[in-house]
Amino acid sequence: MLEDNTYSARMRGDYAVPTLFNGNFDAVAAQLDSQPIPGWSLYNGDNKSVLQSSLVNRNSITTLSNPVVGSNSGSINYALKLGTGDSITHNPFVVPDWGNLRFDVFAPTQSGTLNVKLETIDGQSKNVIINLAQDANFQIDAANNNNTESIKNIYSDIENKIGFGRKGFETFQLKLNLTDLEIADFRGKSAKITFSLDGGDSVYIDNVFFKSEHLKFGNPTQARWNPSNSTYKNNLLLEKPQYAVSYNADTKIANWVGWKVDKTWVTRPKTQPGELPNGLIKRPEFIADPDLFASGLSTYDGNIFTGLGMDRGHLSPDRDRRRHPKDQLATYLTTNLIAQSMDNNRFFGDSDNPDETSAWFNIEDKVVDERANQGQELYIFAGAIGNNPNTQKKTNVPELLDDLFNGELINQGNTSPSNLSNRQIHIPRWTWKTIMAVEQPGVDVTSSNIEAFAYMTPNIAEPNWNNVSLDGIANPLNNDMFSPFLDSVRSNIKKTDWRNPDTWRVTLPELTKILNERNKVRNYDFKFDFLSNLPEDIQ
Repeated sequence: MLEDNTYSARMRGDYAVPTLFNGNFDAVAAQLDSQPIPGWSLYNGDNKSVLQSSLVNRNSITTLSNPVVGSNSGSINYALKLGTGDSITHNPFVVPDWGNLRFDVFAPTQSGTLNVKLETIDGQSKNVIINLAQDANFQIDAANNNNTESIKNIYSDIENKIGFGRKGFETFQLKLNLTDLEIADFRGKSAKITFSLDGGDSVYIDNVFFKSEHLKFGNPTQARWNPSNSTYKNNLLLEKPQYAVSYNADTKIANWVGWKVDKTWVTRPKTQPGELPNGLIKRPEFIADPDLFASGLSTYDGNIFTGLGMDRGHLSPDRDRRRHPKDQLATYLTTNLIAQSMDNNRFFGDSDNPDETSAWFNIEDKVVDERANQGQELYIFAGAIGNNPNTQKKTNVPELLDDLFNGELINQGNTSPSNLSNRQIHIPRWTWKTIMAVEQPGVDVTSSNIEAFAYMTPNIAEPNWNNVSLDGIANPLNNDMFSPFLDSVRSNIKKTDWRNPDTWRVTLPELTKILNERNKVRNYDFKFDFLSNLPEDIQ
């Protein structure tokens, strides 16, 4: 405790009011081996084998890579170590009104299963089994990268096997994608959670909480999993260990995708001597999201984009999930997909030269990658605005216009949007992204320097600069829909400006007003607030 009788940062949990008391096992002023663990003391058997002696400082786990990141790297940060046959149950708590149960697992040895059970006081239960004995190894190459059924089977097979969790703490979930009856049975009910290790040597557990860690700054539209409710069909919450989504059944794309990035997420592990090729040998086709399928809403695979003449664009890019192929594969779900203009997505020459890459690529490369590799922690949201179901120019970038495939120039001419428009899948006019860069990872966000970025980029072919005067063109942001919400008129754009992210930078309040105006026009019942978890004075 601190002098003002409040918890120190490491004891607070996931939010100011934690979704589960002592879910991070850090609400311990001083470790006393013979004492029970606060919050986990009521149900744990007559022998009380799982006591504070089972708490291990992550900094002392020699087999763990990156034990603690950021400012807490020198501080005590406990995880719970379960041995063979061990079991621990959390004291009764109230199941929150939204959010899956998440928990971090480090399993250095291949043995056993971790059984996780959520049980209400009325006897209703949900459980998940994590296979600690098997690695999440797979291979997607030229032989199967377009086979959507094969990719779906791989995705399902590895979901609860160990990926990054062999080297560091990996997040798993007990999904609460509940029916209407189950929502009444679980949400707001008193319950307990039990973790038990069967047949294994040992496993480490940490950060047992509800609600996605990617939504630390807030759930921007207060999305919920409630697919039968007409309000939430267009604001449906889908939580993954790798990111969170608000899906819109009207537009059939995401309202937003949110994800956390730090150095561990963007660092590709080194291949060990003799290690066989693993993972995404060749970029896979996007597949329908299994969680969306469970909702009963319509789904689609990415192969319907074939012949469109636009890119299959990630909202959360696979480059932000490099730490394990399992995490990369999770970005290839169509709830994370939009139709994206080539000129708003790719690099056209030297990827390190910002003059030869799109503004969207430069945002990912020069803002996100650089800051993550400098040790900052970033919380990112991305989405799209508008719908253009009409044909449009594929590209005006000379390097792309010259692309050949089987002797044909494939990027000339116009797009063919009918595959998407016939299914009423929106083709965005604009893409947007917000970034909250936290200078000191691991601390309470209210006590760290935070820099906010927001961008809106046009999802169209860039101008044919051969037909543009020296004065440039009017900035597309100066349109009738956006200009009432922008604090200033944007100057004309010249060739050197189009690919510069600063050309498309807006303030977070400006973007929020534009998105909420879009929602008003479309009669949606939700509003955007990217900072809803922060006190008003911090906002």
